[in-house]
Amino acid sequence: MIYTTLLSSVFRLRYGEPAEVEPGPGSGLVLVADGVGGLHLCGVGLKYVMGSTGGPHAVRLHAWGHGFGRWHADLTDVANHRDQAARLADEVLAWKAERPGSPVYLVGKSGGTGVVVRALERLDAGAVEAAVLLAPALSPAYDLSRALESVRREMVVFWSPLDVIILGLGTRVFGTIDRVRSVSAGLVGFRAGGGRGAKLRQVRWRPAMMTSGYFGGHVGPDSPAFLRRYVVPLLTAEPTADVGFPAGVKPAGDRADNPMARG
Repeated sequence: MIYTTLLSSVFRLRYGEPAEVEPGPGSGLVLVADGVGGLHLCGVGLKYVMGSTGGPHAVRLHAWGHGFGRWHADLTDVANHRDQAARLADEVLAWKAERPGSPVYLVGKSGGTGVVVRALERLDAGAVEAAVLLAPALSPAYDLSRALESVRREMVVFWSPLDVIILGLGTRVFGTIDRVRSVSAGLVGFRAGGGRGAKLRQVRWRPAMMTSGYFGGHVGPDSPAFLRRYVVPLLTAEPTADVGFPAGVKPAGDRADNPMARG
């Protein structure tokens, strides 16, 4: 709690108070499940970046872990993963019941992607407008088919072949959030197949992203500049003929040809 308060103070000085979103056409909700260990870098950053850009959606942090520094408990407590996914799904349903027609977006970072995906698996088809998975600590073979049914537009996955310490060595030793000892999808992308179709977009890290503070490592997607440039457009752009994919973000090819994706 103290850490999050201090972090929020830093972002408040840089970006000002996040704007309060009034109910109305186009306004919606972004729910963020951050990584293990209770750092909340991505969630707090996105909350203040969204406010600074005048984005139309409220941003809420879904604190699903055991507290600051308790990364191993966050990673290994499968019962908590299940319970927190149910809580997140309930948040989606409560918002939609209160504001019918208002869009809901889910954002997961690292271990939080497991909570997001499991929440999607509990929801009805098309319940969520879009989902964004940043450096997912899920195994590359994880079947996203059921989760994708709950996404109306698309699920966008950002992965980097340079995230070797956390999503390479780390998850080989300690396991992924779905409890598989292998490299993570955040290092190699998700495997092809599983009936995913056009709703799944996988975006490989590229050197041009370094100008946004994302140098390919695990904390790169937490950069406010990266969030502003690459993630906020996915949460605010009107859908296009190309499944709503913003023109500034280029999807990578399918990862079936990546031998590392075999785990």
